[in-house]
Amino acid sequence: MPPTTATVLIVDDEPAVTETFARMLTLEGFEARTACDGETGLREADASRPQVIFVDLRMPGVDGIEFLRRLRERSTHRDTPVAVLTGDYFLDESVVKALRDCKATLYFKPIWLTDLVRITHTLLGGTATGMPLPRVAASIRLHLLLVDDCIAERDLYAMTLEPTFGISTAARGDEGIALAKAEHPDAVVLDVMMPGMDGWETCSRIKAHPGTAGIPVILLTGADDRDLSAHAKAVGASALLRKPCPADRLVDTIMDALGAASPRASL
Repeated sequence: MPPTTATVLIVDDEPAVTETFARMLTLEGFEARTACDGETGLREADASRPQVIFVDLRMPGVDGIEFLRRLRERSTHRDTPVAVLTGDYFLDESVVKALRDCKATLYFKPIWLTDLVRITHTLLGGTATGMPLPRVAASIRLHLLLVDDCIAERDLYAMTLEPTFGISTAARGDEGIALAKAEHPDAVVLDVMMPGMDGWETCSRIKAHPGTAGIPVILLTGADDRDLSAHAKAVGASALLRKPCPADRLVDTIMDALGAASPRASL
């Protein structure tokens, strides 16, 4: 067990989730506390002063949003790292804004046990021992450009990726091209279906311009068509991912594209 044990609180109305997460975190050397609802979770947070909190978004009574709001009212928990877990890939803009205002990090279910430990260390800032640090070192701040006409989806991806990347956003293809030229981001994540200039044309123009041709572009689509992969390759995209895409898979795809594009970005 590490010499300094971090306390992790898991708040979820599913007993199987809290018990499994607690068992895994205990095996990794953490002190795990659990609560079966938001009200109990707030009391446990006051009693145990956890360094990291996992909370389910959808719970009866005090849900994840209300839990966060009430938690942040406490001076002792204004900056406690909180990971909100949800199986809802399409969240209302109001929910995304509330999570951002409460300084929470969003992760999509299912959360595999190895991901649970990695996320815990990420939220701790890499200070805990016993596990390797995440793929992106704390001293490296890569710049990511997100281009999507849907405000809720754009903000959702921005919020989930902010722990790893500096984020710029654009709502249209032409705006994305202009930002790519002006800011020269490390990578671009681009929605395929947009009004006006779609993702295909936007990607083609980014890859055709000498100043942006070397920037990896990751395309996102809700369509399920095998021929789209060939189309993505034809316009110069590094990868095509189907929506809804879990944040950890998107991060891995971006890092793989950066590693292939530039020795500087290979970690």
